[in-house]
Amino acid sequence: MSPSQDTPPSEHTPNNPSTSYWEITPIPGKGQGVLATQVIPPGTLLFAEKPLLTTETLTSASSTEKQLAQLLRSLPKESQRAYLSLHNNYPGQGSPLTNIIRSNAYPLGPNSPIGGIFKNISRINHSCLPTTQHSWNPKRQEFLVHAVREIQPGEEITTSYHVGGPSSERKAELKEFFKFDCTCTLCSLPPSELKKSDARLIRAAALDQAIGHADTVTKNPEKVLRTCRALEKIYREEGIRDQRIGRVYWDAFQICNCHGDLARASAFARKYRESKILGEGEDSEGAVEALVFMEDPRKDDSCGESKRWESRVEDIPMGVSEEELEKWLWRE
Repeated sequence: MSPSQDTPPSEHTPNNPSTSYWEITPIPGKGQGVLATQVIPPGTLLFAEKPLLTTETLTSASSTEKQLAQLLRSLPKESQRAYLSLHNNYPGQGSPLTNIIRSNAYPLGPNSPIGGIFKNISRINHSCLPTTQHSWNPKRQEFLVHAVREIQPGEEITTSYHVGGPSSERKAELKEFFKFDCTCTLCSLPPSELKKSDARLIRAAALDQAIGHADTVTKNPEKVLRTCRALEKIYREEGIRDQRIGRVYWDAFQICNCHGDLARASAFARKYRESKILGEGEDSEGAVEALVFMEDPRKDDSCGESKRWESRVEDIPMGVSEEELEKWLWRE
């Protein structure tokens, strides 16, 4: 475990958010939460925080509690108060300091065993259809939160603790791990609309799984690309704008690249990059990586020997409508 180093405040820039976008305030039925104080455009960086402290995956509650107590004493008083004021989802269940971590930690990167506690970001409540996307930027050593759609003044700024699945699965897991009953806009749809949404998300999970079949990608790439397109349409119908959309474009990029279609691979790399910039920022690893593959898709390991769809990057259609370009891109 390690405390963060205090950094001086600085003025707002595209890579340095302003606190004027939001305020932390009581939310009925949720405790503390974050509300927008002005119209927030998509892609706006709302938070860029270094953790109050980080910790490896918890092993022994007794030793962790003692270590946390020692660590907290080494932090500035303001940081101690910020940590102790965070919500505890497990009151009366033993180690209170450890339970604050269990309730509020974010992993510092995909599948990272290291979690971080954040003064302000840890106040953001959950929604199954969030207004933001969070990410760890290893170069900056900061946890970032970007708006993924326009947020109105007075609207709650939300993130997602759980991605995907029908409402019954989402609610059960959120209740088990975070101890609350989800009442977000998606889970609160009228029964008939919620049933349709659940059906779409169940189909989305099946499509996502089908895309990963390497044998089909090799032998029937047309089918897999159609599957990607169907998945993208479901996500758009559901209003999903987080990393799931970007993953569809990345899969489509690899399918085209595998079969020598450098034009479409480059175009999908561009769409993937746009998604990464929206949710993680222009300096994110994914956005920087995608720029390389836009210029030369062959630099990615997915580039194969197949010439089934052979094309050059220069073959991307120019001077056509957006609708025509989309049809070309998806081979429709």
